[in-house]
Amino acid sequence: MTNKILIVDDDDQLVSAYLDYLTQLGYAVDTAGEIEEAQTLLSHFQYGLVITDLRLSRLNFGGLELVKFIRNAALPTRVIVLTAYGWPELKAEAVNEGVDVFLRKPMRLSDLAKNVAVLSGGSA
Repeated sequence: MTNKILIVDDDDQLVSAYLDYLTQLGYAVDTAGEIEEAQTLLSHFQYGLVITDLRLSRLNFGGLELVKFIRNAALPTRVIVLTAYGWPELKAEAVNEGVDVFLRKPMRLSDLAKNVAVLSGGSA
């Protein structure tokens, strides 16, 4: 599996922080601000991991729609969902759709990195 990561979030500051941090750790990282852009990238490139915000600007829970796209396309991509919403029902739905890790914002970048390492086959 590739260690290439796709970050999907419409918050430019968060994307920049995630991108800088994960790049410093040696990961190849691409970014997308919306679900359509992410779907295009996923259709053309192989990613070992997608890190997506649950709530994207045009869709309430666009992150779940992206997970459905990944699973329906049978892509061998792991998924981390980030959200400020921690409702148990939402987490259960996300896991049911195929999310590997569900993290609540705000979080420490080191916590994100630990989950990325585990899902990428590295050490935590």
